[in-house]
Formats: sequence, C-alpha cells, structure tokens
Amino acid sequence: MSSPSSAGAAAARMQQLSSAASSSASDTTVLGSNGSVPSNARPLFPPKRILLLRHGQAVHNPRAESARENGCSFDEFLQLMEEDDQFDAALTELGESQATEAGRRAHVRHALRNVEMVVSSPLTRALMTADLVHPPPIATDAQTNNASEPTPRRVCIEEFREINGKLLNAQRLPRSELERNFPDWCFRQIPSEDETWRPDELESREACSDRGYRGLLWILQQTEEHVLLVCHGGLLNYTLNNNARVVLVDGRQTGKERCITKRFGNCEMRAFVATVWDADVCSPHEGTSAMGDAQTNGAKEPVITLEEVEMAESHALDADKEEKAEVI
Repeated sequence: MSSPSSAGAAAARMQQLSSAASSSASDTTVLGSNGSVPSNARPLFPPKRILLLRHGQAVHNPRAESARENGCSFDEFLQLMEEDDQFDAALTELGESQATEAGRRAHVRHALRNVEMVVSSPLTRALMTADLVHPPPIATDAQTNNASEPTPRRVCIEEFREINGKLLNAQRLPRSELERNFPDWCFRQIPSEDETWRPDELESREACSDRGYRGLLWILQQTEEHVLLVCHGGLLNYTLNNNARVVLVDGRQTGKERCITKRFGNCEMRAFVATVWDADVCSPHEGTSAMGDAQTNGAKEPVITLEEVEMAESHALDADKEEKAEVI
C-alpha cells in the first residue's frame, strides 16, 4: 500500500495540474525561487514527470569539481578544466561506477520503472551515463522485427549539450560516429556535424540557459508523460537558476536541507513535475533573473515550472493506479 502522506501529495499535485490544463485557469498560485505563476495562469499541456540526471564523473571533472566544492572562483574552475581537457570527455572509471551503482539503487529503479522516453545530450559522457543508469532493453528477434523504435525511446537532443565552445570536452562527435557508438539511440534531431562549437569563445550563460529552456519545451510537447533527461551540471545550473522563463519550485515534503538551487553533483538525480504555462499572465520576480522579462524580441514565451518532489513522490500516481488495479 502507498502509506506516506508525501506520496499522496505528489499524486494530488499532478491531478491538480492536469485538471487545470483542461480548464480555463489553475486554482492556485505557484511561487518559485525566481518567479511565480498566478492563479489565472493556464497550463498549455498536461504536466509531465521529469527525472533530471547529471552525467557521472568525466575526465575533466575531478580537480575542477573538487576546487569548486572548496569555493574557488569561476576563472580557477575554468582553468582546471582547460588543464584536464579532452575532446568529448568520456566517463572516468569512477564515473562509470557511479552510473552503474545509481541504476541499482532501489529508489532510482522505482523512479525509472515507468519511464517512456530517455533524452540525452549528444556528448558521450551523458549518453554513457544514460545507458548505464537505465540500460536499453535486450530485444528479442520478434521485438526487433515488429518495433520501429525501442521502448522507452531514446532521443538525443542538441539543446541539452553542456555550455559550448572553447573547451574540447564541449565538442561532440559527428552524428554518424554517435550512431555507431550508441545504436539504441535516435540522432535524427541533431545536425550531422558539430556546427556550433567555437575554439576561441565560450558560450554565454544566457545562450546556454536559452538552449536548456527550448529543450524543456520540446520535451513538454512530446506525448510521453514520464521522461528521464541526462545532461550536464553547467546547463542545468543556468537553465534552472538563470532563466526568467523557468520557475523552480520546492514541492518536497522532506530533504529540504539541500537547497533546490544547488548545483547537481556527478550522477545526481532529482525528480520534478514540469508544467508549461501561458506567458501572458506570468512574470518573474523583479531583479531575480539574469535574463530579464520572459520574452524574446518583444514576444512573450511560455513559462515552465519545475516543481521538485521526492524521488518516491514523482511516481506516486502510478503506484496508486497499480494498487487499485490489483484490488480489482
């Protein structure tokens, strides 16, 4: 039976947002760390449950991440990454162990059991992490002949790559090579060659954040309700904390000792209820976003709320459905 009250809270929240999506407006104000969604806002699509996972430790991470934990400046952090840089940096042995062990944890397996789509950055470390944490199913001959795509489908999206340019670890392989290395993935969404990496210029935080926002919009427009997204610490940090169109909400009942805005650690997974709202009635808190108003070229764009919930909460609705089915 599903006994924790926190699990019921997550299911109730999903139901509340789903009901709002089919009516003219929501019945509550969503207040986040960097903005709010007022009570007259209208969800544009039904909410989804998204598991956000940062890749395991990669070859450029050990010294830079250790220095960051000890409070180094961004310039020092960047210098250490440059010193340890490597083209499309793969996972270290520790990084592979982190991903394998994460996939074996009971609460992670429970959260992954109903995932319908796995989305990844096109960088090797993210794809490797995704396949180790949530391995592709071993298809039988009959399944191979009858299925056009594996279940869950695995899709690579360019928008979710790490902050781009300057560093070799931000440069990706050509699509043809990615297809050979990761045959279970669909790479049709990315260009055949890496067209955006620049050797002498690091992408701005605003541009990186904008990519992350557009990637989330793409996910929220897909038919799948349960999604695993595997990407990068910088991209997640800038998208969740520095974008006026992304409102981060703390819906957790427990675990609040960790601030929701804290940067993701290697192979750290967090669960969210994601909803996209009509921008006409949404506005960020003044002075809290690096990107200003939620608009581009004068046109307002939808606002996304990412409401963090406990890992067990994120799939409480499905657990309740299964329990009712067993009773029947």
